[in-house]
Amino acid sequence: MTTTIAATSPPPSLRDRLGRSEQAYFVLGITVLLCAVGAATTPGFLTTGNFASLLRLSAAFGILAVGVAIVILGKGIDLSIAGVALGCAQATLALMSSGMPEWQAIAIAAAVALIVGLVNGVLVAYVEVPSLFVTLATGLLVIGAVDMLLLDSNYYALAAGSWIAELSNGSVLGVPRPIVLAAAVFVLAWFFVTYTTAGRLIRAMGDNFATARATGAPVRPLQVLTYVISALLALLAGYLTVSIQGSVQTTVTSFDPLLFTALTATVIGGISLAGGRGSILGVLAGSLFIGVLNNLLVLHGLTSAVQDLIRGGVLIAAIALDSWLHPRDEETAKSGEL
Repeated sequence: MTTTIAATSPPPSLRDRLGRSEQAYFVLGITVLLCAVGAATTPGFLTTGNFASLLRLSAAFGILAVGVAIVILGKGIDLSIAGVALGCAQATLALMSSGMPEWQAIAIAAAVALIVGLVNGVLVAYVEVPSLFVTLATGLLVIGAVDMLLLDSNYYALAAGSWIAELSNGSVLGVPRPIVLAAAVFVLAWFFVTYTTAGRLIRAMGDNFATARATGAPVRPLQVLTYVISALLALLAGYLTVSIQGSVQTTVTSFDPLLFTALTATVIGGISLAGGRGSILGVLAGSLFIGVLNNLLVLHGLTSAVQDLIRGGVLIAAIALDSWLHPRDEETAKSGEL
């Protein structure tokens, strides 16, 4: 008589269970807890005015985070978003101050953003230059070109009543326009990633590039598409930031805080830097978390140095958690190596 012993797979590890879970709900829970702490320790935090201000300021980097999230889902990275956001905003206001109609200035800036997205995508997809270096270089090129060719003042004020100014003025059904605009971007991005063929292929490409290409997916055009989407959303985020601030300083040569915040929100929200994993809902959750955190840091009157230390620690923790949950080399995830 022969006895057959069925092979049983070991129970999933903590890493596996967390890696397969929807990180958005966890981050939303932490955000609610952070709000509770803020309400108990920070006078003025739990007010309608403060929350409206918090959400308005979160809208711009939330839009930026959506763009970079789509690139990361396709296994890339886009650091040019800061240069596009700042450079195109500066260029638009400089052209308007010289007498150019607003629509023409916006059209030129949009063309620049589109070209940057195409250049990034083509160099990454067809020339196979690492996306980190390509996008860092193009972002610097935009800032440098705008500064050299267009800027002749240290400050450009946004004209009242302009289209860009109206992005942050007024409300829709009582909801401030920046929040409505950001919500529309999140919904459209969620639909694109979840329900369109291109969105699903981008996720598949990020999960396993070789397999996606072997199945006939147009991986190179899809890579280009992700960078174009990111550049155009960066343009929109730059306009929204300028609209909220009412002006742009040309002595500021970097939107690094906006870039840093967008990247942190993306990673905290569960968009894996390994590609192919995460959701737009997670990006929304990460954006809300960072918005609440930034608001509390300001309300507590912490110096910019202390705020940078805290934000840097949060980003390092988020990247470390992502690397643990979604290791680049799956061999490091074997049981017994933790």
